[in-house]
Amino acid sequence: MTGRRAVRLLLLLVALGLATLALGAPRFTWANEGVRVDHPRAQALAAFGAGLALGAAGLRSQRRVLVAGAALGAIALAGLGAQRLAFRIDAVADGLHERTLGGDQRLAWGEIEAIEPGAGAVTLRARDGRAVVIATSDFAPDERLRLERTIARRVREATR
Repeated sequence: MTGRRAVRLLLLLVALGLATLALGAPRFTWANEGVRVDHPRAQALAAFGAGLALGAAGLRSQRRVLVAGAALGAIALAGLGAQRLAFRIDAVADGLHERTLGGDQRLAWGEIEAIEPGAGAVTLRARDGRAVVIATSDFAPDERLRLERTIARRVREATR
């Protein structure tokens, strides 16, 4: 094995390890006023690092397919890192606030008329037709259940 191939293989292994770290579950911070769900910064940094390692592994390759594949993978990992940095859900006293790459959404507890748990998501429907879909496929089952119960309790309290 040549030195270049060994370095390329090492970079691919580093990218694989960092990508595995980046795909971790979100962090739940429970407090008296509610819950915050976000991803630790380490996950975003791991995704960016994996993208850099994958991009570096594809550099100076003679095969265009490897260069293109490495570039696409690096772009996807950069997107994952950006998503990890942007994602945040706050279910606090005044309502629910969700922040993603797609933007911010806020719903006051009194505006919510329906809570629809589904396979991999919880949908909150407001009286004015707006909907907030919280993707829960990465959540641990017990954390998802606690979040659903917290939301349901807050909605019940707001309608009294």
